Amino acid sequence: MMRRIDLMPASYAERRRQRRAVGMVAVAGLVIVVVLLAWWVFLGTQISTEQERLAEVQATNADLQAQIDELARFARLEQEVQQRQAALQTAMTGDVDWPAVLTEVAMVVPGEVWLTSLQGSAVTDETSPVGTEDAEIDVAEREPFGRVQFQGTSLSMPGIGKWMIRLGSVKDFQAVWLNSATEKPAQIEQGVPASFDFDSTIEFNERASSLRFQEGRP
Repeated sequence: MMRRIDLMPASYAERRRQRRAVGMVAVAGLVIVVVLLAWWVFLGTQISTEQERLAEVQATNADLQAQIDELARFARLEQEVQQRQAALQTAMTGDVDWPAVLTEVAMVVPGEVWLTSLQGSAVTDETSPVGTEDAEIDVAEREPFGRVQFQGTSLSMPGIGKWMIRLGSVKDFQAVWLNSATEKPAQIEQGVPASFDFDSTIEFNERASSLRFQEGRP
């Protein structure tokens, strides 16, 4: 059996081992560098992708914020409208439908009676009580919604009575009374017959309300 004998000095063998070790270290370092480079490229790609996604999300958020701002403007407008509607409802509470009330009055005026003046008011607008409110006998059981006071002239007392009866027949009028009636003598020389000046008042109920701006009405 042959035995291999290394005739090279030991120093050469040591140098060969050192060169081999250095080569292995260099290869390992190169591998590490390649791995780190690949990892850096991968991270760069990931970061770029996430930045793009972030830009898309920010753009979407900007669009949503614009929509929110637009809706907020409409919300403020709606709130302003609701506040104005509430103010109108408060201001128009107790508003009287005067055309309807006066139409009812015009339909019941007798032929021998003519009106010279009238003054109407809603109870909410009155600043001082009327005489009937201090009377010992209540004219009506319910609180009135408003009143109209008339001054007029009749050719006869029965004409005033007819006027009062007709007013009392109107469902919206809950109370009718005669404040005064004064006879005016005839002026024969001028051909003016005798007449009676009268002052009367009606109270009407809530059916005479205009209901404007109440319960969503215009």
